Amino acid sequence: MPQSHHPYPDHLFGDLDKPQKGAARHVRDVLGVRHHAVRSPWLPADGQAVTLRASTSADICARSVVVSFTTDDWATSTDLPFTPTQTTWDTTAWTWLRHWVCELPPMPSGTMLRYYVWAALPGGKRAYAETQSSTSADATPYALWLDPHPNPPAWAADAVTYQVFVDRFNPGAGRDWLQTANLCQPFGGTLRGVTEKLDHIKALGCNTVWLTPIFKSPTHHGYDASDYAQIEPRFGTEADLRELIAGAHARGMRLLLDFVANHTSDQHWAMQSALASPESPERAWYKWEKWPRYTAYYDVRSMPELDLRFGSPARAHLLEIAQKWLALGVDGYRLDYAPGPGQEFWADFRRACRAVNPDCWTFGEVVGPADEQLSFAGTMDGTLDFLTCQALRETFATRGWPLSRFAAYLENNPLYFPRGFSRPAFIDNHDMNRFLFTALGSLEAEHAALTMLYLLPGQPIIYYGTESDLPQAQSIHDPGSPGFDEARGPMNWASATGHPTAGLLRQLADFRAANPWLGQATWQTETLDEAGGEALFRVSGDGHALRVRVRFEAGQPRVGMDA
Repeated sequence: MPQSHHPYPDHLFGDLDKPQKGAARHVRDVLGVRHHAVRSPWLPADGQAVTLRASTSADICARSVVVSFTTDDWATSTDLPFTPTQTTWDTTAWTWLRHWVCELPPMPSGTMLRYYVWAALPGGKRAYAETQSSTSADATPYALWLDPHPNPPAWAADAVTYQVFVDRFNPGAGRDWLQTANLCQPFGGTLRGVTEKLDHIKALGCNTVWLTPIFKSPTHHGYDASDYAQIEPRFGTEADLRELIAGAHARGMRLLLDFVANHTSDQHWAMQSALASPESPERAWYKWEKWPRYTAYYDVRSMPELDLRFGSPARAHLLEIAQKWLALGVDGYRLDYAPGPGQEFWADFRRACRAVNPDCWTFGEVVGPADEQLSFAGTMDGTLDFLTCQALRETFATRGWPLSRFAAYLENNPLYFPRGFSRPAFIDNHDMNRFLFTALGSLEAEHAALTMLYLLPGQPIIYYGTESDLPQAQSIHDPGSPGFDEARGPMNWASATGHPTAGLLRQLADFRAANPWLGQATWQTETLDEAGGEALFRVSGDGHALRVRVRFEAGQPRVGMDA
């Protein structure tokens, strides 16, 4: 039976599955004129027309809805009207919703489509989606690059990724962990330390390595770059990164970097220049309330937000930086806080990356609901699967979900996202309590969740230390806790080999490699016994099938498979 209370609350961004919060978001997202990047097809082929959809609510008097678009970077533009289709009643928002549709003309492969959606109001005024601003300067810009090869690179379909928190992974031969009692301080992990452990990572069955940010930064975590063009000296040098890339490629592995585009450190050279003088040209890099007051990420003053609108110098710089590291041999990027820069920026980012490496893999951190995640289709290869993470934690760690809800999730989630959209999934990461801690130390729960992770559609991601059940002393939410760093302890290499969880990961990776069709499989519930704590699923795809049984014995979960 599900637990009624759990002492360790999870950190899952958004928390929108709660009815009141979900309803509040819905009301916010339907009022005014809305587009939310709703278009079809999500990934248009060469010469295929693109249909845009929008809605207007009864709180504005929309005379018409228009799309203003360009295919030559606003040297010229075209306005096309939407056609009203139907009017519906939205009880949650307590308003009429009028729905509109517009078909853009077919465009050749390689076209960069940029556009705004706006409603014409009485008196010649406008309201732009999604901000409801009266001018395009403050509107939400959209873009779609008609990629000649729109799907993720072929190698990504079989990716099994190992996430390395660089500072906490391995200091390297001849070096010890730095002696500190404060988890928020550097511990001394290095790039050479990662290179030395590539064989360990490969032995777990992982063929892809994702590094947390390695660019120069004043913090141990690196999610606030002070220079994107330099490696953080504590981690090593560009030569060390080259060695790591070469070592990974020699083993048939890929290397991903964490790219933080939304904000920098306040120690970034451009911000330092911008603060030094109101006449500094670097002021154009950032968002300002009134100089010297700047917009900061979640109001963390050490993380000023970049102005990444089309034509900005910060935008051009980041695209160049992305190309620089790809040219060095990096295979792709995990894109931090993707909603911040927005779809239009990421469309340009993807095009810039593919120009250097057509096999580059990009996926974003989008922690909102499924519709928000899908809105990034066409601007990146996919999004991190926070929904599956939540489903696995709620079912096996906290027991907050009954089996019936878990079964419904398994059936519906694969059907929502298009086949060409990457869904890298995980059971924990650097921004939440470790799974084992949340599961109150239950190895059975952890192993059941890991087994499901490798059976489900998408690409599994394993957080460093999972293979050795890296301990966590207290919740990231507890008073006096170091917060996120409580889940970022230094790797316990003394127990990293011969551990039962490591053995399970190797077995699961072998099974996944032998059954690649699981990455696009569908799930169907055959039997469900809620009272008895057991469910049987049929998993099928590409002419293959197997049965997966989930059952709870003495309160502990088990996952088994039948051919």
